[in-house]
Amino acid sequence: MTAPIQVVLDTTAITAYAGASIAVGEAITMVGEEDAVVALPVACLAEAYRQVPDDQLPTVSLLAGHPSVVVVDTNPDDWLALAGLARDLGQVDAAAALLLAVDSDGYVLTAQPDAYGNPDELPVIPI
Repeated sequence: MTAPIQVVLDTTAITAYAGASIAVGEAITMVGEEDAVVALPVACLAEAYRQVPDDQLPTVSLLAGHPSVVVVDTNPDDWLALAGLARDLGQVDAAAALLLAVDSDGYVLTAQPDAYGNPDELPVIPI
């Protein structure tokens, strides 16, 4: 059995980690200690890789290979749900993070909770 996804890092959390965010590192450690994993949606990982400065690119790659982290693509059967969320949120990467969190009964870790509308009604954890 694979470990359950407990937390999903969105683009802002991945870029924060690349910039040495202690909060994101602590979240990854806590999830790993609970025999669960942190997920990186492919869309968020690619967008973060595009956004970070060149000197932080190795950190993004290290994050993707961390033992408590899994890289997850959106299920092709969920394309319509992804598209609908992307329309609502205005960002495909944020939509991918939220869809994965909801499907996994997990939470999105983000530096921009307001990007998800009303984060108090959604599984969103601000950093």
